[in-house]
Amino acid sequence: MSEVAITGIGVVSAFGHGVAPFWRGLLAGESGLRPIRRFEAPAAIGAEVPALDRAAFVRTSIGRRIDWVSLMALAACRLAVGDAALEPDALTSARTALGLGSALGNIQETGVFLDRLFARGGGNPLLFPNLVFNAPLSYASIELGITGPTAMLSAGGASGETAIAWGADVVRDGGADVCLAGGTDEIGAVVHQVLRDAGRIADVARPFDRAADGATPGEGAAVLVLEPLGRARARGARVYARLAPSPTFVVPSPVHGWPVDAAPLADGLRRAVADAEVVFAAASGEPALDAVEASALAGALDGRRAGITAIRGALGDFGAAGALAAAAAALAIADGATPPTLGLRPPARADLDVVHDGARRGAVRVAVVDGLARGGLCRPLRMEAV
Repeated sequence: MSEVAITGIGVVSAFGHGVAPFWRGLLAGESGLRPIRRFEAPAAIGAEVPALDRAAFVRTSIGRRIDWVSLMALAACRLAVGDAALEPDALTSARTALGLGSALGNIQETGVFLDRLFARGGGNPLLFPNLVFNAPLSYASIELGITGPTAMLSAGGASGETAIAWGADVVRDGGADVCLAGGTDEIGAVVHQVLRDAGRIADVARPFDRAADGATPGEGAAVLVLEPLGRARARGARVYARLAPSPTFVVPSPVHGWPVDAAPLADGLRRAVADAEVVFAAASGEPALDAVEASALAGALDGRRAGITAIRGALGDFGAAGALAAAAAALAIADGATPPTLGLRPPARADLDVVHDGARRGAVRVAVVDGLARGGLCRPLRMEAV
């Protein structure tokens, strides 16, 4: 089995396109939340990704009809490939894999298609291919010429982490020499309105804060380039971090809710966070999630101090947000810095070292992403310095 190295990172986020604006915004404690422009809704707030130049990322004729969630994924892939300095023929090899995660896929065009279907009795047939859940995977694999193993995965709020874990397993087990793995999700008008009507949207998200009263929707995509560590070193690649094995587990939970008992979650996380200097939490400002995760992390750390941060206060909450957290964890190790948790005033718990008053500088040898989803699924990602 091979050790898995992270050699490239591609991100499109509310801070802009690329690693530089993403990492700069997080470390500066900036907020990506702003009024949404893509659809009309009263006082709609979210972490919306700025418009992408299609010509910069789409190279084939089939890409002319690419949808927004697929375009974000493709852009993140191309940015990651460039960051890893991969040779062009590396992508077209049958030894190159692609794994993407998404919780909801193409929401905006699905709404357009169904509106016409219900109003006129028929939807636009040219639009329908974009509504298939694996459209982002198909567009990216066709555009990049990938012919190796591919997978489109959906695991709710842990979709990004699940795809990255799949990619790591493929590389670790010798199924591919290179794997692009990450996630993508978009803000959709229908979902935003449902959450707004249910009273579950906060204009300012405050993860782990005592006054937190809800999450704020976001969108984006992040892709990591994964390679065997030996191969990465042989080609002189920069290695951000090593992605170590970490098991998926499930704890008792309501099907569409968060776990109530933190003890099983703490037991499952204990091994992953045993010597971690930083944990990127799933906390989003939703009180039930933040409370159980805080208790679980306190139990898993068992009195040991580790920096806890949650980037969803800055970049919004969405199914593939864990892919952006994974990118941030790799950057924290490479850069020796931990971004703050945005919106946190006094920390909610004295037994947790939540980074909240500016970025924290200092070596990070181990960073863990807590990929927690509704229904009790937990897909942690453990990254280690090389």
